[in-house]
Amino acid sequence: MAKISYINLNPKEALELSFDASLDALKRLFGKEPVEKAFDISKNYPSVLSESKYSDWYKTAKIVGINPRITETYWGIVKYAMTLAEEWIHVMPLWQTGDRGSLYVQNSWSLSDEFLDPDLTVRGYDSADKQLKLVVNILHAMGKIVGFDALPHTDSFSQIVFMNPSYFEWIKLDKTRTHQLEPPLVDYNSIHKEVEDKIITYLSAPANLYELGENERFNILFPKDCDEEKRRIELMDYIRGEGFETIPVTEHYPMRPVKFKKLDLQMNCAVFDVKDKSADSKIIGCITPYRWYKIDSNGYIEKDKPNEEVWNYFLNKINEFQKNFNFDFLRADMAHNQIAYSYNHKNAAENECDFSPDSKNVFVPKEMWAVLKETICSEKPYFRVLAESFYNNYYIDGITDMINKDVDIVLGNMNYKFLNEEYINWLDDFLNPFRKHFRFAPCVCIFSTDCDLEINNIYYESQKANECRYFMAIFMNLPSYMAIGYELRSLSPVSDCEYSNLYIKKQERKFQFGTNVRTFDFIVKMRNLYSQWRDIIAKQPMNFLRADEKKIIVWYYRMKGKTLLFLCSLDLSNSFAEFNLGFNITDAGFLFNEDNSVEFSIEKGSISFSNLSIGTCLILELESQVD
Repeated sequence: MAKISYINLNPKEALELSFDASLDALKRLFGKEPVEKAFDISKNYPSVLSESKYSDWYKTAKIVGINPRITETYWGIVKYAMTLAEEWIHVMPLWQTGDRGSLYVQNSWSLSDEFLDPDLTVRGYDSADKQLKLVVNILHAMGKIVGFDALPHTDSFSQIVFMNPSYFEWIKLDKTRTHQLEPPLVDYNSIHKEVEDKIITYLSAPANLYELGENERFNILFPKDCDEEKRRIELMDYIRGEGFETIPVTEHYPMRPVKFKKLDLQMNCAVFDVKDKSADSKIIGCITPYRWYKIDSNGYIEKDKPNEEVWNYFLNKINEFQKNFNFDFLRADMAHNQIAYSYNHKNAAENECDFSPDSKNVFVPKEMWAVLKETICSEKPYFRVLAESFYNNYYIDGITDMINKDVDIVLGNMNYKFLNEEYINWLDDFLNPFRKHFRFAPCVCIFSTDCDLEINNIYYESQKANECRYFMAIFMNLPSYMAIGYELRSLSPVSDCEYSNLYIKKQERKFQFGTNVRTFDFIVKMRNLYSQWRDIIAKQPMNFLRADEKKIIVWYYRMKGKTLLFLCSLDLSNSFAEFNLGFNITDAGFLFNEDNSVEFSIEKGSISFSNLSIGTCLILELESQVD
């Protein structure tokens, strides 16, 4: 693996660097020749993984998520990445958004000009495509592994929807626009043809518009001399006025059938509901899913009847995007949602469907994410998938679902857990049953943009807990995930502008980093140590131990004659812990110990600690007899 190099600047300071200062820092860190080579965007700079023989590299990936609205420009992504010892960079969506402005509400396959960097523009990188190609090249020259977000949905009336009405699911309202028309008055699989005819008539377009190639179709729908966003809204208002709506994304059981409820004239949107909706059911009204399967007369999908044309369109688009910009992995957005719903008919005569969780815990013949990964891996075998999903029964059996989807890393929800006994149990499970029985790797999620809300401050109000989260995540040989902003996050943010979740959507005010330099100082110390031991953590077996009836854990890596041992105490009531390591220790010494009151003693195969306090993090080097 490549040497880890980075600058010890906090994110706020790094993003304030001038272009010339950041370029000079890059050349000092990584060499003039590699950096200048990366500036040639006619070629893709090779990823460190392209010649890697280490097949399980993803199982210990240290991932950092970057919101481009916080870095503000494409080049800002590079400035921030220079502060990281972590190798994996997940860049949140960069596509054009709709009028709502959310990064996850995709409008088109074009990259957004919102993040254009003026310093790059004057140097000839005068388009979003050129700037992103340069950024990925530079990140690869830095030894980083780079990923993007793949979204299985678009804005409910995106350019993509108007370009391809048949790829989405529509409903039709009656003339009063108060009720949804049901079969046999409509066929759910052919409403899109009426939408196409309406668009053709409205624009006086050729009758064969939707048989033309994509570029020709786009030039008719969104001609060069038009304001694309104004035209999109014009088409949306017209089609909605004619009584057509796309259905929204739903999650949690039950997810279908999706039914029209009413028009919200104040919000200018349609409101939907789900039949027999549970308290946990969720409807995301601003986005619409692709019509992956045929729809039966009751509004359920027919998982044995995939829309091959839709699959091919999406797979080709994502594969083309990955190939063009040379990404190494993708984040499967909303992978906790099943695309291939698996259900049993309760009553064949009435065609009712059982959408209970038990009916979904089965293997399905064809999951979109698995097919997408297979498609990309046919040319890039090391490509991997990070799934936004969970391990528990999140209306489905998470483990079975992840096997179906053939993902590599599961993001999980450790960032919504207190550091208590349950947290330690999860770590124990991740390192033992999960690792032994499943190919995918569970992730120790420290912090994500999704969770950065005032309501979740309860998880981040303790300085020591925040340090422990990072300590465990960076030094365990499990994947970890941390979003930009954690390094300086205040224990009690005083402004809405300090919550990165707000910046998924466009904001007039700039993001404000927190003022907690203590967290950043701790992270810098840990990164300096991680950069020395990265290969040990990635390649050596990890042993995990816990003190009986105490929330104190130890894990260690054995090498020839030496052992790296890590301790983290989450226990408020116990100051003593003893661990039997099972091999003879001849000497030991602290490599990291901020709590000078802690003492240890060794006796053959055991090591005991005293004067521990909650939040204590220690690292020792042990000398032992060679087995």
